[in-house]
Amino acid sequence: MRNNSGVIGLRRTIKKMPPSASGVHNLFDQFNNMESDKWPIAPKVLTFTGSNGSNLPENAVTTFTVTTEGFPSDETLYYSISTVSGTALVAADFLSNSLTGSFTVDPNGTFGIKPLGDSLSESNTAKIEIRTGSVSGPIIKESGTLTITDAETPTGEDISSSFYEISNRFIESNTYMGNSADYNGPYDVGEVQTDFSGSGRIYIAVKVTSDTTYYNDVPIAGVQHLNSAGDTLKNSWTFSSQWTGTTVWETHTYQSSAQTSDGIPWTPSNASSLTYSTITSGGGTGKFSFTSSTGSSNTGCADGISDDYDTTIASVGNGQISQSSNTYYVYRETSGSTRYTAAVMRGPSVTFVAGDKIRVIHALAGVSSRPMDADDSLFIGVY
Repeated sequence: MRNNSGVIGLRRTIKKMPPSASGVHNLFDQFNNMESDKWPIAPKVLTFTGSNGSNLPENAVTTFTVTTEGFPSDETLYYSISTVSGTALVAADFLSNSLTGSFTVDPNGTFGIKPLGDSLSESNTAKIEIRTGSVSGPIIKESGTLTITDAETPTGEDISSSFYEISNRFIESNTYMGNSADYNGPYDVGEVQTDFSGSGRIYIAVKVTSDTTYYNDVPIAGVQHLNSAGDTLKNSWTFSSQWTGTTVWETHTYQSSAQTSDGIPWTPSNASSLTYSTITSGGGTGKFSFTSSTGSSNTGCADGISDDYDTTIASVGNGQISQSSNTYYVYRETSGSTRYTAAVMRGPSVTFVAGDKIRVIHALAGVSSRPMDADDSLFIGVY
């Protein structure tokens, strides 16, 4: 026997919690439904857990697993993120660029949340709320308090957004030599620690800053890529001999526009889009070339360095590495160039870990009456 669950009397719908149970129900209907085990199960979230426990780490995806019962197949549920303490969270704090989202359950479901890292220590805590109907609907379950753990601040300089000046000093070649011959003293070694990680190339640029441009030849004898401790060579290139191929350094062939303010007109991203060709002998104002000595007096070097530095770590500082007879280096020929322009070359693609160090073996050797600007002459980037 069934009473008036819509059979006799006005049909009604109970809307307190989906799914709906239609009809007019009295105690007799409830008894029959209980006996036949057909009474609708009240929809609810049984468990709600995150893959990082009580933490919500920056720069990491935390996957939340939701187990439910009583919901129809492929039911959409919603979540919202609310601040418990600390700086108020905003949409831009998350990869999704939102404080809300949705997911489906069948009967269980998952969704991920990734807070974005920054350089701030905000001491945030938050809760994740599960809702029905919409992102502003009734809350049916919420997480415990989650601590948003700050991402580790990357170690090193950002040399991917803009070029970094890496030269050590200006060397008065005429004073050191006592004549106008090419500088034959030791090379300097400059260093930068980069926060870049992943696959990328090293870009090196030389800018003309001397007010007589042909006094601006800057020899580069080698480049080294080391781990963050500076005690292991990952990659090393000495330019003591000429070589060809796709795994070696290449040069762009045109000088940039002039920039009188510090820096160069290119960013590493700009430089990555330029065309490059194999470095050869024979100078050019817009490119890098191999040479052993230069045609201009009081500038450039007599020789490069030993290829022992393919495997030997160069020490950072002034006057660190002696020249080696009958070896090459790369340089930009600046005779006939335009002041404040730059030329750029690039290395092969290698893998970086944030915190790696790059060392450039170089010499800003010129004449004392026409000095180069040691803060605006030799630049390095990674992209």
